[in-house]
Amino acid sequence: MTPATAPVLFAATGDAATGDGGALDAAGDLLSRFGVSVPSLLVSLLNFALVALALYFLAVRPVLRALDARNAKIEAGLRDAEAAARKLADAERECRERLAAAAGEGAKIVGEAGERAKALAEKIAKDAAAEAAALLERARAQTERDRDGMLAELRAETARLVVETTAKVLRRELGDAERARLAAAAAGEIAGAAA
Repeated sequence: MTPATAPVLFAATGDAATGDGGALDAAGDLLSRFGVSVPSLLVSLLNFALVALALYFLAVRPVLRALDARNAKIEAGLRDAEAAARKLADAERECRERLAAAAGEGAKIVGEAGERAKALAEKIAKDAAAEAAALLERARAQTERDRDGMLAELRAETARLVVETTAKVLRRELGDAERARLAAAAAGEIAGAAA
């Protein structure tokens, strides 16, 4: 506000404040001093209001709707991202739990397999020892049978030699019955001496 217009404004406001009917005249005089016509001012205000309404309905409102829709999409995206982050954290936790359970189960299976292997090794060793003992027993029995057979052959041979020697000593031929009796007697004596 310039110093030249200040008294005019105060004068106009002073008249309006006093409530005189000339307040409108004073305002009209004031506007005409500045070169403003009231009908042009009203038309300009009406044009401004129409342009402002047209801009509001044709530009501002659609832009505001688009911004609201964009904000809604952004908020939905943020909610979805938070939900996805929660699901990811849950999935990672579940994965860690399953891995821990699988590791425990694997250790249990390995332990059981070790125990089974140990038991199997013991069983194999026990079976091998039993088989070795049975083999030794069969070998001992076979040796015993071979020994008994050899002793029987030895007795028979010894008896035959005794009979032949006796026959030569007596210089006569013995019959089968006499030869068998002498062989049995000699075998009995040899068996008695061996025992």
